[in-house]
Amino acid sequence: MATPSIFTDPLVVNVILPFLLVFVVTYAILQKTGILGPNKQANIIVSLIIGFIFIGVPSAVGVTLNIIPIIAVVIVILLCFMLIFGFSGIEVQKNKGLKIAIGIILGLTMIGIIIWATGVQFPPLTEEAINYIIIFGFIIGAGAAIISAPSNPKTT
Repeated sequence: MATPSIFTDPLVVNVILPFLLVFVVTYAILQKTGILGPNKQANIIVSLIIGFIFIGVPSAVGVTLNIIPIIAVVIVILLCFMLIFGFSGIEVQKNKGLKIAIGIILGLTMIGIIIWATGVQFPPLTEEAINYIIIFGFIIGAGAAIISAPSNPKTT
């Protein structure tokens, strides 16, 4: 049996830590974007309000408590990949294709984590639904290829 500590106390785990997380992240975003101007007091007040509203919704806190450990593991995995790239001499910042690939993988991972943490249940996929998903993927891929292709207007 684990010995009780401050991090096993429900008040700390379910109220204080989620509040601090939301408060700090919200404050950092407001400071970085400057939405409310350079006024730090306004940023603090808005961040406090958002933090208090957040802890007032138990389902939001529950989803956050489910997501945080998995995000920590994903960050460690990403750090390991970055270390491997660094040791092998691959510069991720200069390799645009690698940055896009990592972004797509992380985006899909985040979508999967959010779906898992919120407990969304999807109906079983039929063969027809899988075909539609594949066709949709090809259409999105073709559209992305067309949009990202450099335009070379012919001059005659």
